[in-house]
Amino acid sequence: MKAPLALIMEDEYLVASDVADGLKQNGFRVACVASEHAAKTWLADNRPDLAIIDIQLLDGQRGVAAARLKALNVPFIVHSGYDPAFQAPVFHDAPYLSKPAAIPDLVKLANQIIEKRAAL
Repeated sequence: MKAPLALIMEDEYLVASDVADGLKQNGFRVACVASEHAAKTWLADNRPDLAIIDIQLLDGQRGVAAARLKALNVPFIVHSGYDPAFQAPVFHDAPYLSKPAAIPDLVKLANQIIEKRAAL
């Protein structure tokens, strides 16, 4: 079975690196982008199994990439200092872990999402 692919949308390098390392150590393949534009470009050619996204990226907090993920039926976790309830509606129903979340907590939630999708 192919390892699940996680897209990390995070503009803070150290946070992205920590999350990526945690996921890789737990069997995920990982791609990282830091902006809405980079996410749009990456998503044109790739489809992750899930994403971990920050609301605020280098080019703002419009939620365009999150909306694209939702349209592709790709689940995502919001990992942000911004409360999704006060942001664009696309963020409202996603699982939310306040930044900085413990890496094991992010990995556990990511695994739960992958397992739930595999059971469908």
